[in-house]
Amino acid sequence: MGAAHSSAPSPANRRLWVIIGVFAVLLAAAAILAGLFWPRGEVTPAATEAARPTPSATVAPATPTPTPTPGSSAAQGTPRPESCDDLYSPEMVAAFGSMVLNPAWLNDPELEMRIGEDDPVQQQVIEANDSLLCQWGMPEGPSGAGVSTAVVWVDAEDSATIQALLADRGYSCFEQQGGLRCTTEGSNDEGYFGESHFLRDGIWVATEYSNAGPEGYTLDIVNNLWPMAPGD
Repeated sequence: MGAAHSSAPSPANRRLWVIIGVFAVLLAAAAILAGLFWPRGEVTPAATEAARPTPSATVAPATPTPTPTPGSSAAQGTPRPESCDDLYSPEMVAAFGSMVLNPAWLNDPELEMRIGEDDPVQQQVIEANDSLLCQWGMPEGPSGAGVSTAVVWVDAEDSATIQALLADRGYSCFEQQGGLRCTTEGSNDEGYFGESHFLRDGIWVATEYSNAGPEGYTLDIVNNLWPMAPGD
């Protein structure tokens, strides 16, 4: 998934899939709130005369607010996948074997974690922008292996902030597919783990993984976001 680097975060400071099986569902709280509708009961005004019945006032049902499409705030021309299914080729899906995309058990609020949750800079950028979270894990529950990717729509300032952060952390950064790729990887007795970041044209693809991730994972996402013309 990424090039090994001596400055990879200490395993003791990382929450890996062995704890919950996956990193946090980004902006899950916002999605939940968007789907809530507060019940509004019937309102009955007080009667002014006992002999004259007063009709009950009714309140029109609330109209649900549609959930925004991921990337709807992005500049025109910026890739805007509508769902995680748009990020992966059939070959990449097959390469995950028995793992599934966004398994249902990740909806458990007790398993809530966040990509870069130990890094306030990353969290600030993620929470301030529109994003799409895609996670791979075993269907039955935490297994010690998984991949979590957030596609975050960023402006030039936030993109520069993330680039500077990754460089300052000592990640291996290089130009690739018209953008900037930064990686880091480490290992311990329980396996390997790492991060892969890709920034291009107002999009930040942030991935964390542990004991999983087919070869070419990030580039598969990149090629689906920015399809290459024939002959490129």
